[in-house]
Amino acid sequence: FKMVCFLRVCYCVDCQSFEKRTIQDPLQKLTARALMTLLACSTTAQNYAAKAGLIDTCVEQLKQTYSQLHLESVRPGKASHRKKDEGYLKEVKLTVEILRSALYCNDECKVVATDARLTLALSALWPWLLLDDPTMEAVLELLCVYTANCTTACSSLCGSGPGLVPGSKGSSTSSLMHSVMKLASGLAPDNSIIQNLAFSLLANLVMARDCRCLLQKNNFLQAFLSVPVPKAAGVKATSVSSGWSLLGLWLRLLAGLSFTEDGQQSILRLTGALELLADLAPHRRHALLTLHNLCFCPANKSHVIANDKAMKVLLSCLESKVMETRCMGASAIWALLHNNQRAKTALKCPSVRLRVEKAHSISKKGTFCMFHYSKQEPMNTYLLECLENLSQLLNT
Repeated sequence: FKMVCFLRVCYCVDCQSFEKRTIQDPLQKLTARALMTLLACSTTAQNYAAKAGLIDTCVEQLKQTYSQLHLESVRPGKASHRKKDEGYLKEVKLTVEILRSALYCNDECKVVATDARLTLALSALWPWLLLDDPTMEAVLELLCVYTANCTTACSSLCGSGPGLVPGSKGSSTSSLMHSVMKLASGLAPDNSIIQNLAFSLLANLVMARDCRCLLQKNNFLQAFLSVPVPKAAGVKATSVSSGWSLLGLWLRLLAGLSFTEDGQQSILRLTGALELLADLAPHRRHALLTLHNLCFCPANKSHVIANDKAMKVLLSCLESKVMETRCMGASAIWALLHNNQRAKTALKCPSVRLRVEKAHSISKKGTFCMFHYSKQEPMNTYLLECLENLSQLLNT
């Protein structure tokens, strides 16, 4: 209890003194790091920060830094101002790192940041962020934390949320989300941290309907069809570098998008996307997950059933040694058959029935080795339910 009280006192002192310090002050970094540590591990400290005005102060500091950078940019002799710009950007980096800790998993603090118009402050700074990778990384990390499980925050990035100036109208070409899409779709070296963070942020944003609409209006998803696919597509991606490949980033984004009905339809509107996903599904989990989710949209069922590659992949999942893969295959086929006479007619053949019955029999007997069975038991129960329903539908 004494330690908690001590930390609260230190926190209050730091809140009051931090804004008075400059980037040259050796105590500023120590103060900031202590504050970040406390905020990241304590919801109580975060709430104190919001009430003490730390979040508002940080956002206001970003706005003031923009004004200073803008003044420097219009003065002659820009070369002599580079050092000043670097100093300002270091302040921005430190400020957004504190904000990231203050907003981490705290909806109330995110509301405070939205009311302070955090998005507008960062959008104004964007031209300078593009010139400094470390600061851009810190800003993208902040935005990932800010938008996680918060549709209001997501909406503020696409120009339709409460973070806008009253009376202004959001534009798909001027919103912060549009800038993030440019960042994600631009040419970048392999394993680019900035591009990886940009895609992670977009994966958060697609949980909001207006953000999904903006993706579709700007034809951003069309770029997926031109992503280079490795020749050795049959090799399962296991390394960190392959997980950060452009293809891997796109597949994670599409998987998130496919959890909503309008997102599923936007994926199917891409000519050739279903075929590409079917090609990748046997080797890429996120491609299989996306294909699985597409089967749950009534408007998409006929397209999936008519695609031989997709159906072949889903049926082959029933024979996989990986329980999750078998589960996704059985679940997808069950979804296709539900209230769909055309699907029942197409799949009522001896070969399909045999695969389903075999998978059902094996799952009941527990022939496949299962590590940590207690953790897999719910999945095995769901798998059996899927297969039992499939057998019933195919035999009626």
